[in-house]
Amino acid sequence: MSQQKRSLSAACCIIGDEILNGKTRDSNAYFLAKYLFNLGIDLKRVETIPDDYESIAETIKRLSNGHDIVFTSGGIGPTHDDITYEALARTFDLPLKLDQETCTRMEQVSKPKFPDWSLTDARKRMAIFPEPSTKLRNSSDLWVPVVVVNKNVHVLPGIPRLFEQLLVSLEPHFQNMVGEKSSYHRVQIATKLPEGDIATFLSDLQKECDSQSIKIGSYPNWGKGKDGARVVVSVVGKDQDKVDLIGNKILDGIQGWITKGKTIDPTD
Repeated sequence: MSQQKRSLSAACCIIGDEILNGKTRDSNAYFLAKYLFNLGIDLKRVETIPDDYESIAETIKRLSNGHDIVFTSGGIGPTHDDITYEALARTFDLPLKLDQETCTRMEQVSKPKFPDWSLTDARKRMAIFPEPSTKLRNSSDLWVPVVVVNKNVHVLPGIPRLFEQLLVSLEPHFQNMVGEKSSYHRVQIATKLPEGDIATFLSDLQKECDSQSIKIGSYPNWGKGKDGARVVVSVVGKDQDKVDLIGNKILDGIQGWITKGKTIDPTD
């Protein structure tokens, strides 16, 4: 019997004082979680840290050592508090160098839109990277590359539109890493029964599934959902047939129905 290939593990580090002080609501971790789920990569940890050299060094080194892939978000702009590249250089004891190709691409993309645009020292800050590093450039519309440091730390901007666009452009890159048929599958079953009434059934069923790499999650609504659902049960795994089989067991066991669409908000 062939053994199931180990899933790649990933971690995400959201960098920015504006997230921690409530000025900005992060959406990048949520987008990344869905993105990696569809690729079949296990997102194991999300951490949010300040724009601080020591915090970045401690967090990134630990995440890089403990995961196959690490993503950072934020801190790569032109201002004084954008310190991610420099912090990573310090973390891995690497020199910083101006990347001429990034400067050229920045000018090619920016000049037609803004005729008075010029490559200032502040803008050059966005093209000074730790070296050696890999630059992934899969989007012709964007001049900013995804810089990969220490072989697995992928540096992305904090602006959600850019973060998402760059990740989408890299999907073939990560798909090549995980191989075919690696994505996860999810079935969601809603029920009008309260969570306390189905807890034992779900716990016993999860024990049966532990050896099959199937995860069962229970997510209650506060009150009742629009369709009368009090709980939505999620079944997740990489084997579609097994996911469907467990889903059908739950369907019968909790007097439920299949529900689709977005994951429920427990505050609804």
